[in-house]
Amino acid sequence: MAQVFFRGFRLCNTSILSKTAAACCKCERRTFKLLSNLQPSFVSLSNKKLYSSQSEKKPAETLGTTRALDPLDIFGENKDERRKEKEKAIKNLKIGFFFIGASLMMVLGSGLYVLMDDNYYKKDEDEKDMYPVRLFNRGRLAIREFFESMRAPSYEKLLPDPLPYPYIQPPYTLIIEMTDLLVHPEWTYTTGWRFKKRPNVDHFLEQVSQNYEIVVFTASNGFNVYPILDSLDKNNVIMYRLVKNATDYIDGHHVKNIDRINRDLSKVIMVDWNADSVKLQRENALVIPRWNGEDGDQQLIQLAEFLNVVSASEVNDVREVLSYYKQFDHPLEVFKENQRKLLEMQEEQKQISGTLPINKARGSWKDKYLYGK
Repeated sequence: MAQVFFRGFRLCNTSILSKTAAACCKCERRTFKLLSNLQPSFVSLSNKKLYSSQSEKKPAETLGTTRALDPLDIFGENKDERRKEKEKAIKNLKIGFFFIGASLMMVLGSGLYVLMDDNYYKKDEDEKDMYPVRLFNRGRLAIREFFESMRAPSYEKLLPDPLPYPYIQPPYTLIIEMTDLLVHPEWTYTTGWRFKKRPNVDHFLEQVSQNYEIVVFTASNGFNVYPILDSLDKNNVIMYRLVKNATDYIDGHHVKNIDRINRDLSKVIMVDWNADSVKLQRENALVIPRWNGEDGDQQLIQLAEFLNVVSASEVNDVREVLSYYKQFDHPLEVFKENQRKLLEMQEEQKQISGTLPINKARGSWKDKYLYGK
């Protein structure tokens, strides 16, 4: 009985497949879709799914009826909407290219007009050259001057002229970096970015301002620097503030060029932690270690003492002193050691011969205290 039932079921299955064979079409792209016109009894009985191709241009005909094409593609998106979006994107792209081309034509036309009529770009050109060659040279000169202006400071004189009499002009000028010398930037999850004030910075500014014209020169932007200095300099002892647009951009670094400072370089001292920032006038620079936010730092006290000694000794050219300390990685430590040796030497001289003559003592004091000689 079971064999009879099985043979009957197989014959029924074969007859149904032969009737639905017309619903299948050739597979060109090997993409298939479930036939929607199969009888539910057959699908539930055989638990199988038959697929047909969507690559045919004409819809498949099943049992004398025509099945309409499904407007959805294999990704489940509407083909008409995708086509409209594509056409809209192409239209917007064409409009964008049109405006870009029109802008370029206006810029080139204006540039050619300037190069043809401006006498500034006609200097030092050979009249024997062809006119297109001369026009090309003018354009190259204009482009070169444009990039040079981007690398150069915004103005020629970084500081105004010294104060005339009867106003008091300090004899020396101190140019000091702000970031990691006076303040240190820190970031935390709770506060975000903030600047930490260095220990003894108020004492340093007060002591140095008596004999120095203090200038803060940093490569940071002005909208960051000015609020910090307003909060830091409560007594207004910082006379000038120079920011990023006052630097020269050389080899990927913002360099401080004090040739534009409008001061006598024999009286100018630059204090910085980055040697690349002062490489144009290294003989005027005192490079000290960078402050990373330590609470027990005492370096500003040593720096104030060093600067006060230079001004008190009335050094004619500070570059002689700075050239000596340029060879050390920690110049203030060397200065402190020279100071200790000097005090020991003075004690020995007092015990041996009493008080030295004024001129001899002053010359020996300056050499030992500054140069370590």
